[in-house]
Amino acid sequence: MQTMPALSSTLQSEITALTEKLSAAGSDEVAKCINALLEAGLMIPSAVSENEAIDLYREALSATPIEGLRKAFIKLKRGGYAKHVTFLPNPSELAALANAEAESLRADRARISERARMVRENAALGVKAGKHVMLKNITTDARLRAEELSLLGWYLVDNCPSQESWVGRVKKGLPVGAVFLWAIGEIWAPPAAQESGRAAA
Repeated sequence: MQTMPALSSTLQSEITALTEKLSAAGSDEVAKCINALLEAGLMIPSAVSENEAIDLYREALSATPIEGLRKAFIKLKRGGYAKHVTFLPNPSELAALANAEAESLRADRARISERARMVRENAALGVKAGKHVMLKNITTDARLRAEELSLLGWYLVDNCPSQESWVGRVKKGLPVGAVFLWAIGEIWAPPAAQESGRAAA
């Protein structure tokens, strides 16, 4: 059984590892992926100038999560996207694919971050790791967290009754930065996500 400090350290290590996977791909990694896909036989779409292709892909993809880009790259190479077996997706489509591939990592980081926060709070209250009876009621804690997020301008995206539903909801796409308050079955997203949604509309 892990002590509170050990559990907190483990969770922090997991968060750090996920944060590294979600860090920006960078232009060199993008160029490497695009060149490898071209060498594998995929062609540049007609809407993209051949002379400017690498620069256009770098511009669109350099800020996408590196692990999302790598997952999209592997799927493209293996014919994992039915729509893109001959031609590369255009730069904005490929950026969307890379971001979608990273959604499960964002969800994992949000879930682990929430758990780490509760471990820190319970440690402050002197609760031992592994105890079934906690000094804090997790449902009440989650409801207070939801109220706190609401006051900060966050908005309720959807009700989500289970972890399985959450995984399914992540696959359909969620606003960037959304968190799952599993104890009360709610998904909340930051105000910036709502504003970007309005701007896109």
